[in-house]
Amino acid sequence: MEVTRYESIPAFYDEVETFLLNQEDRAGLMLGNSIRFRDKVWEQEKPLLATVIKDGEIMLAAMLIPPYALLLLEKVEADGVAAVPHLVEYLVKEDYAIHKVNSPKAVGKVFAEHWTKAHQMEEKVLMDLRLYTLKSVVPPAVRPGKLRQATSEDLVFLPQWIVEMTGEINQLMTRDEAEEYAKTRVENGFLFIWEDEGKAVSMASKTRPNIKGVSVNLVYTPKELRGKGYASACVASLSDYLLKEGYEFCTLYTDLANPTSNKIYQNIGYAPVCDYIEIKFNKKRAETPA
Repeated sequence: MEVTRYESIPAFYDEVETFLLNQEDRAGLMLGNSIRFRDKVWEQEKPLLATVIKDGEIMLAAMLIPPYALLLLEKVEADGVAAVPHLVEYLVKEDYAIHKVNSPKAVGKVFAEHWTKAHQMEEKVLMDLRLYTLKSVVPPAVRPGKLRQATSEDLVFLPQWIVEMTGEINQLMTRDEAEEYAKTRVENGFLFIWEDEGKAVSMASKTRPNIKGVSVNLVYTPKELRGKGYASACVASLSDYLLKEGYEFCTLYTDLANPTSNKIYQNIGYAPVCDYIEIKFNKKRAETPA
């Protein structure tokens, strides 16, 4: 197997376009980054863009957009697993620093095994996820309220909701980051609210509009309002809205540690595709003398 490095996202995308589009639901993160950052000029640290190829076929694609996690994607699990040691060997030789990896679970775990061994590091699972895809909505039980786009008036509470939501999934944003994130999502029309009797009770966001598919994220209902079906209604209505915009499918990720969310999304038509994992790497702590 041969590792090939690419100097720009357009050069990388030219190589992996068919590989990504043939599995667009699984490739959402990598495809989204390829589209979003296609024309970006990198003034400091450039992205890591690579493939592992055997007999002219892509076994594994790798993308790291600083400061985010290394993304890995394979088409066939066994091929990806077999390609990982070649990628790790290349990265070690290039003295490349990897702090986190986000990928389909089997490949991610093998990468973590080789990476921690090569660098005498420890690993910590940040997120254990399942990817779901929906092509048509199964309407949930009728719930009071309606879906609407978030407005600038909602910025009074949205940053706090985002801080709380990201804290629950170990991806905590600071208040300043949440304020900027909410403001941007409201301005681009991506953030939606489920409103009951004039009160905002749940939120969800459109994200990563790709070629045929689009994703839903940032699903959150405050703790005191849970158990009323608001999240189901919000996600179902937003998914239906996005399909009517012309997308062929919607995707979303769930935390496998949260059986409630996994159940409600399946009830409205989301079908499991594959499991993902995000792992962080840390230096091993020195052993305390006895």
